[in-house]
Amino acid sequence: MQPNPTQVAPTSTPPPTTSATTAAPRGPGRADLLARVALVLVWSSGFISGKLGLRHSAPYTFAALRFALAGGILLVITLISRRALPRGRLLAHIAVAGVLVQAVQFSSIYVGMDLGVPSGLAALIIALYPLTASLIAVPVLHERVTRGQCLGLVLGLGGVALAVGEGLQFDARYLAGLGFVVLALLGISAGTVYQKRFCRGMEPVSGNAVQLLAAAVAASLPALFTEGFDVTFTAGYLPVLLWTALINSIVGVGLLYGLLQRHGTSQVSSLFYLVPMVTAGFAALVLGQHLGPLTLGGLVLATAGTLLAGRVRS
Repeated sequence: MQPNPTQVAPTSTPPPTTSATTAAPRGPGRADLLARVALVLVWSSGFISGKLGLRHSAPYTFAALRFALAGGILLVITLISRRALPRGRLLAHIAVAGVLVQAVQFSSIYVGMDLGVPSGLAALIIALYPLTASLIAVPVLHERVTRGQCLGLVLGLGGVALAVGEGLQFDARYLAGLGFVVLALLGISAGTVYQKRFCRGMEPVSGNAVQLLAAAVAASLPALFTEGFDVTFTAGYLPVLLWTALINSIVGVGLLYGLLQRHGTSQVSSLFYLVPMVTAGFAALVLGQHLGPLTLGGLVLATAGTLLAGRVRS
């Protein structure tokens, strides 16, 4: 469930700041191709595992458990490998970025899906984050938005409008769900810009451990006070929780770092444009969610928009 690195590098769901000009690109071999395919599949599966997890746990509770488990594992790895832990002001900035990118994003996605938003539509809305992050970066980081990015944003929003319009329900529950997914989009967008502005030089493993643990604390508050930490530990729930913590939060990020080291941000970012389409396919197969013609058209249009925004520079 983790969204796509582009102009502004994300954090643990999203990737670290890596300049495309500093990484020497290589031709994709078989292992490299497998890594790319695995990354798209793992990222897309996060939306499905989240939906399955909500069958056994309330949204904030599920998010808090995911963050705590993944962050605890990364903290152990940090201590065993004697990696440096962030301190002082950097520690605080990394924690804030983690709350925005992890807690606000994924908790809100889970709440939105719990209120009835389909997984594929949630993935499609979140896939707009490179474009919205670029807009936020204009006043904060003084970055320039190109004509291609503006056109890509228009196409992306048009695609989302098509997908939303097909199954739009004018009841308060569904509309609130869409609102939470939009909040998730704002969380990852603002967190990504904050990360780039204040968290330069973050060590990946220890930094992600801090971010996940900070997100676990943030998600635990609504989990305790509004949900009563509502979870039923069943044989079907534990594999889903382990998948989200180990595969989505740790393995997915590891694949991302490996590809970024070999190719840089700009090349890897294009992989994430496939996530909404793959998620929609998974949702149809695993969850039985119907894909109508408008939804498919919206997916194609939004994918074209994000691809255009990522490729056109002027």
